[in-house]
Amino acid sequence: MRYAKVVTPSQMQLMELVKPFIKEQFTLVFEAPVVSRTLGLWGKVDAVALTKSESIPVEVKLETSPEKLKKMALHHIVQVIAYAVAVEETFKLPAKRALIVSVEGGTAFEFSVSPALRELVYRLSKELWRVVEEEKIPRPTPVKKRCSACFYRKFCSRL
Repeated sequence: MRYAKVVTPSQMQLMELVKPFIKEQFTLVFEAPVVSRTLGLWGKVDAVALTKSESIPVEVKLETSPEKLKKMALHHIVQVIAYAVAVEETFKLPAKRALIVSVEGGTAFEFSVSPALRELVYRLSKELWRVVEEEKIPRPTPVKKRCSACFYRKFCSRL
């Protein structure tokens, strides 16, 4: 006998926030493991909306207000575009767009998975793997506020 997985209220809320962006019937796969051999990255996407013709990664930002979501930081966009590449490779369906959702704010934003954003993600993943292979500390950020969340802050002589 097979049992259905229990859907939590937050997952139901996410489903409702995603619905207006997807006109055709879809399945929402929660915590979907994905792999991109192209990028050399793997992870778990908060959710992936699957239709017959496309896959749409859904990244959830729990503590993000609608105002903050409107001023989306580039690293959030890069993350969801990297997930889009991995989702395509994993589910074998094109990812032409991606969603970033604020459950707290009850809002969602759609991003086109454009060639320019893909190229940025490919370039950044190459740079990431270069840093790993050469064991070099990455270039410092010009924005000092980012240093508080940086893994390298304890090693960085620039602080």
